[in-house]
Amino acid sequence: MFIVALKGLAARKLRLLLTAVSIALGVSFVTGTFVLGDTMTATFDKLYADMGQGTDVTVRARPAFTDAPTMGSPRPMPVDLVDRVREVPGVAAAEGGITGYALMLDKSGKPIQPGGAPTLGVSHAEDEKLGGSISLRAGRAPAGPNEVAIDAATARKHGYAPGDRIRIVFESGKPADFALVGVIGFGDADNLAGATLAAFDLTTAQQVLGRPGQVDQIAVRATDGIGPDELRTRIAAVLPADLEAVTRATVAGEASRAVREGLSFFTTAFLGFAAVSLLVGGFLIWNTFSILVAQRGREHALLRAIGARRRQLLAAVLTEAVAVGLLASALGLGLGLLVSGGLRGLLAAVGIEVPTTTLQLESRTVVAALAVGLGVTLVAALVPAWRATRVPPIAALREAATPAHTLPKVRIVLGGALLAAGLPALSWAIAGPSRGGAAMLGSLATFVGFLLLAPALVRPLVAVLGAPIARLGMAGELARQNAGRTPRRTASTAAALTIGLTLVVAMTVVATSMKASVADVLVRANRADLILKADSQMAPGIPAAAADKLRVLPEVGVVSPMRFGRIQVAGQTNSVAAVDPGTAEQVADIGVASGSLSALADGEFMATVDEAKAHGWQAGDQVTLRFPHTGDHTLRLAGTYTDTTLLGAGYLITIPTYEENFSERLDVAVLVTAAGGIPADALKRSVQQALADYPNVAVQDTAEFNAAQGATVDQLLGLVNALLGLAVLIALLGVVNTLALSVLERTRELGLLRAVGMTRRQVRACIRWEAVLVAAIGSVLGTVLGLLIGMAAARALAGEGITVLQVPIAQPLVYAVVGAAAGILAAITPARKAAKVDVLRAVVAE
Repeated sequence: MFIVALKGLAARKLRLLLTAVSIALGVSFVTGTFVLGDTMTATFDKLYADMGQGTDVTVRARPAFTDAPTMGSPRPMPVDLVDRVREVPGVAAAEGGITGYALMLDKSGKPIQPGGAPTLGVSHAEDEKLGGSISLRAGRAPAGPNEVAIDAATARKHGYAPGDRIRIVFESGKPADFALVGVIGFGDADNLAGATLAAFDLTTAQQVLGRPGQVDQIAVRATDGIGPDELRTRIAAVLPADLEAVTRATVAGEASRAVREGLSFFTTAFLGFAAVSLLVGGFLIWNTFSILVAQRGREHALLRAIGARRRQLLAAVLTEAVAVGLLASALGLGLGLLVSGGLRGLLAAVGIEVPTTTLQLESRTVVAALAVGLGVTLVAALVPAWRATRVPPIAALREAATPAHTLPKVRIVLGGALLAAGLPALSWAIAGPSRGGAAMLGSLATFVGFLLLAPALVRPLVAVLGAPIARLGMAGELARQNAGRTPRRTASTAAALTIGLTLVVAMTVVATSMKASVADVLVRANRADLILKADSQMAPGIPAAAADKLRVLPEVGVVSPMRFGRIQVAGQTNSVAAVDPGTAEQVADIGVASGSLSALADGEFMATVDEAKAHGWQAGDQVTLRFPHTGDHTLRLAGTYTDTTLLGAGYLITIPTYEENFSERLDVAVLVTAAGGIPADALKRSVQQALADYPNVAVQDTAEFNAAQGATVDQLLGLVNALLGLAVLIALLGVVNTLALSVLERTRELGLLRAVGMTRRQVRACIRWEAVLVAAIGSVLGTVLGLLIGMAAARALAGEGITVLQVPIAQPLVYAVVGAAAGILAAITPARKAAKVDVLRAVVAE
C-alpha cells in the first residue's frame, strides 16, 4: 500500500504540488514571522549588550511603575550627584548623561520624523569606554554650544556630512542651527530601531533639552577586581530612596525587552494573517483530497476487492497527505526567509527600522514549519481519507464515482442551529454599542453556520448569478449546470474566497466607521476653528512654545493646549489628559456630568462616569493616583464627564499638575478659535506665519484634520488588505486546482462535446464562466458576511472611539466584482487544458 501511495503521488505531481504551494504560502508567513522575531531579538540583544560595554552600573530614578510608556525622558537628578558616586570605593569613572526631545530638519527644512520611532537628543559621553559600542564613524565628538553629532542612518538618508549646518527643534521653542561635526554609529547598526539621534556635549545638552544642572542617569565603570553586583551594592548605599543602581545586564535586558514588547503587536498581527492563510489553505487541501478520493473511488474499490483493509486505505491516503505536508513545510521554510525580508520592509514602511544582521533560523522555527505544514494538511485530509475507507468493493463494477449531492442531516441541523443563534446575536450587537461578547460569538456562529449550509445555497445562487451567463450561449448554460452539479464541491471551493473577502469587507466597514466617527467628533465635540498637531501622526507632540506664540496674535481668540500621559489607579494603568481649565470648555465639549471643568484646580482631577462608578467614587473624594515619574499623589475628585472621544483619556488634570508629575513639555494638540469677526482663512494665515519657525507643526482646519485622519486610516486599511491578499491568492489557487481536477474528471464529457461540434473556444469559455460563477458565489457570501461582521465589530468598538456606524456600499461591491472577475484569471490554465482534450482518447476514457 505504501508503494500504491507513492505511485498515486507520482501520477498527480502537478496537482499535489499546487496543493502544497497553498499551504506553503501560509507556512511561509509563520516561519517568516518567527525568523524576523528571532533576528530582531538577537540583533537588539547584541546591540544593547555592546552599548553597555564599559558601563558596569547605571544610576537612575526609580520608576513608579513600568508597565506603560512614560512618553518622555526619565525623571532627572542633580548633576552634583555624579561627584558623590565618584567617591564610592571601587568606582573608576562616573559620568552623567541626559536624554530629551530633539527633532532634526532635513536640508529643505522639513522635519525628519521616523514614524513611530522617537527623535532623541542626548549628551555624548566624554569617556569613550563609558560610551560602549557608540562610536564616531566620521568627524569628531561635539564640543561647545554650537556643535552636534548625528546618527549614521540620518546622515546617510538625508545627505549630511561633517562640516554641514543642521537645524534642530527642541521642546523649548523654535529651531536652532548647529555645526555638524561628527557621525555616530552603534556597533554595526546605524541607528537605534529607527530613532534619530542628535548628540551634544553635556553642558549644551542640558541647556537645549531644558535640564540645566541636571542629568537623567549616571554611567559608572568599576575598578579592576570589583564585580558589577558588588559595585551596585556599594553605590545603592549612598543613594536617596527615590534613586536606584542597576547593573549593565539589567539595563541591556530591559532595553531589549522594551523593543521586543513594542514590536510584539506586529508579530501577533503577522501570525494572525498567517492563521487566516492557513485556514484558507486547509479548505483547499480538503477540497483537493475530497475530489481525488471521489475520482479514485473505483480504484479504491478494486483495492478493497483484492484484499486491502480499510486501515490500509486510510494509511495510503494519509501517506499522500504527509508527503504534501512535508513538501509544503519545506517550501514554506524556504519562502519564510524571503517573507521575513518583506515583513521587515513593512516595519520600515511605518518607521520601524530593524538593524541588519544574519537571519536567525532557530530549531523552533523548523519545528513550527513542520508542525504547521503537516498538521494543517493531515487535519484537512483526514475526512476525505476516512471517506476512502467507506468505499464498498462492489463499487469496482461501477462506471464512475457518484458524488454525494445531499447534505448530511447532522450538518444541516448544526448549521441551522448556529445561524439561529448567531444571527440574533449579531443583530443585538449591531443594535447597541460596546457589546463585544455578542459580536464575537455571533460572528463566529454565523460564519461557521454559513459555511456549513453553503452547499444548500449554491444552486439558488447559481440560478441567480448564472442567469446572465446562460444567455451568452451554450457555453454559458453548460457552465451554470456544471457549477450547480456538485454543490458541495462548489461550496467548499468558494469557501476559501469567502473567508478572505469576509475579512476584507469587515475591515472596510470598521475603517469607514472610524473615519465617520472622527468627523462626528469634530462636529459634535470640537468647538475650535483650527487644530494644531505634530506633522507626523506618530510624533510625540509639538513644543509648548508654539502655543505661547499664538496667544499674542490679534486674530486669535482662544488657545487651549492638551497633553497626554499614563497613570495607575488601584494597580490599573489608564490614560490621563491635561488641559487648561480656563479655555478647555471654549474649544471642546466633553459632556460634563458633575462638577465644572472651568473650576478644575491644581491638585484636583476629573474622571469619566464609568471610572468613578467602577471605583465607587463621589465628588470630593481623595484618590491616590500613581504617576510614572513622581509616584503616588493624592488628588481630589472634582467632577465627572461622559465623552472621551476628543480627549481619549479616562482622567483629566490641569497642565500645572501635569508638569509637576511628568518631565516632558510637549503638547499633543493645540485647539485655536478665531477672535470675533475674524474669517477662518485669515486666522489660518496668521497662525501659519507665526509658526513659520516650527516646521513640525501642522495647522489644520476641521476639514483638513478630518481628511488627514481618514488618510491614516486608509493607509492602515491598505496595509491590512495587502496582507489579507495572500489568503485571497490562496483561494484563487483553490479555484485553479478544483477546475483542473474537474477537467480531468470530465475528460470523457469534454471529448463528447468536442465530437458533436463544440469548438475549442467554446470549451475554454465554458470553463472560464464556471470559474466566474464559483468566484462569484464566494464573493457574494464573503460580502454579506463581511458586512454583518464588520457592523457588529464597529459597534463593539464604541468604547475605543468608533461612535458612528457607517456601512460603505461602493467598496464592498467593487471587492465582490473584482473577486468574481478574478475567476477568469484562475481559469486560464484549466481552460487551456480542457480545450486541448484529444477527442479520440476522450471518448474511450473511463
